[in-house]
Amino acid sequence: MKNSIILFSFLIPVFFASCSKDDPGGGSSSTVDLGITASADADAGSSNAYSNQVDIQVYYWNMPGDASVYGNLRDAIAYLDANHDGLTDVFMATGEYLLEGNVDCILALNDGNGDFYNSRTEFNDDMPPATHARKTICADFNNDGLTDLFIFDHGYDASPYPGNNCKLIIQDSEGSFSWTKMSETGFFHGGAAADIDNDGDLDIFVGGHDPFFYINDGNANFTAATDRFDDSIDKVFSAELIDVDKDGYVDLLVGAHEQDGDETSIYWGSSTGSYTKSNRTVIPEYTGYGTVLDFDAADFDDDGDRDLAVNRTGGGNSNFYTGSIIQLLKNNGSRTFTDATSQIDNPGGSDINWFPWVRVQDIDNDGDIDIFPDDLGDNFKLVNDGSGNFTRQVKY
Repeated sequence: MKNSIILFSFLIPVFFASCSKDDPGGGSSSTVDLGITASADADAGSSNAYSNQVDIQVYYWNMPGDASVYGNLRDAIAYLDANHDGLTDVFMATGEYLLEGNVDCILALNDGNGDFYNSRTEFNDDMPPATHARKTICADFNNDGLTDLFIFDHGYDASPYPGNNCKLIIQDSEGSFSWTKMSETGFFHGGAAADIDNDGDLDIFVGGHDPFFYINDGNANFTAATDRFDDSIDKVFSAELIDVDKDGYVDLLVGAHEQDGDETSIYWGSSTGSYTKSNRTVIPEYTGYGTVLDFDAADFDDDGDRDLAVNRTGGGNSNFYTGSIIQLLKNNGSRTFTDATSQIDNPGGSDINWFPWVRVQDIDNDGDIDIFPDDLGDNFKLVNDGSGNFTRQVKY
């Protein structure tokens, strides 16, 4: 099957409105000051930074892999040069809605001519399994200069929500991968990786019904830590780790279902290495689109700070996962934001299919950051005029 790809270079944008919250409540979290020092490049090497350097865009459904063998899900996508031939390949953690077992994940290698082919050689024919994978991230978890992966898999998507295990995939040598099933079981719907304690390695935030962090020892040995996030949002289904305010500490952006009372928020990083309700900004809700799918951040209006883009879909009983809106939030400084969605001529609506991942980069090479879906099949882009005003265009 023919697969179209497009090459570009990446960046990050987004906008947003907000109000700061400083009220009691939530779960327990360590507030002991660990003396973590600020870093000029706090989110360097993070999974978000990595994703904003991806140089291809593909049609999800043109990736090889028979659905009867690998399942129908294609959302947990990641990009890396898996066989070190200089071309960006595609990894897809898979699964099936209401699947009770597992199916193999997919590695689709780029042939350089616009096509991809399924390969299992790089995993020695031992592909990692998935039940209902929701997200895959790339990063170098053991500091050996090779790209690794991490899969968030929430398992069977209905009561009693038995959960599943995340999978850590290490690139042991160039083009050779092995995987490990993490010990913890849960409804793991999303997450991100960054060095939250500035000790030279990447930690992982795991979102779901009971969010927590995996703390890295520098060699990709992870310890589950439940005292770094205070559980002041009931569930976390979408998350990113980005230094939004550029203060040298990585911030945690989280979202889930606003219609259920989950407050989409930025938890501000600090020298404690912990994220608490007393140090967060709540992002304004967007009526009718309370299900938060993804975040990104970039300087859309060229004023020197990072604005936010929030990808949303329907959030009520009658429109759950129906329609799509990209919310734009302008950074005012001092950790406050203004909703600037009106600066998008067509941010979406009930007739726009929802999509999991938003990307931000200069797609038209005119020097500013644009916004568009990761899946080429969604076939639109929001083109920036350089001042943070966006026009929706059919992409091709």
